Amino acid sequence: MPEMSRPPSRPSSRRTPYLQGQIDGLCGLYAIVNVFQLIFPGSFDDDDAWELMTKLCRSIAAKFPAVIWKGAGVEDTVKLFQAAQDYARATRHLGGEVVVTRPFARRKFDRVQDFWDEVGAWLEGGDPTTTKRLAFIGIGYPDNHWTVVTRKTGRSVTFFDSWELKRLSLRQFTISDDVARANGGMHKLDTRETFLIASGAAPSLRGHSRSS
Repeated sequence: MPEMSRPPSRPSSRRTPYLQGQIDGLCGLYAIVNVFQLIFPGSFDDDDAWELMTKLCRSIAAKFPAVIWKGAGVEDTVKLFQAAQDYARATRHLGGEVVVTRPFARRKFDRVQDFWDEVGAWLEGGDPTTTKRLAFIGIGYPDNHWTVVTRKTGRSVTFFDSWELKRLSLRQFTISDDVARANGGMHKLDTRETFLIASGAAPSLRGHSRSS
């Protein structure tokens, strides 16, 4: 079977998320590609998205084909972000780096509001003219979905999402699996699976501009 060809490139002014297929579990990979759209809005285009996606797939090649329907786990996602950070450092025309942290990996939240308060403070921190901040979160039951949070208000959360999820009320989230299963419309947050993301300064080392 011949290797799949790259689709024609489009301008880098895209402002809608890349969407996964309706019956695959590749939300984690698409979410990372969508992170790059938001971190590098003026320089990340369809060619870059294609190239980044190939590098992400190669970074967890041992998990294929099962990852297509099972999705990426937490440790898989750590590897995916490592590959994504390497790509950002090496790709000079993007003009920066991606900084990823996991401050809640070993922390337990007793109230969902405490989690959202900290995520909101993170998103609003820093200088918005020089730094872009995002939260990459895992939603458990009933979605089993990775997504990107762009904004948190006193009442809702806004997403840039591969399922076209736009906004949810804070009241629709819980940290209890039992509560989520007993109440339709509730979403269980996997708070320890949160990755906080920020744009970083451009690397000083030389990298490639784009593969042919």
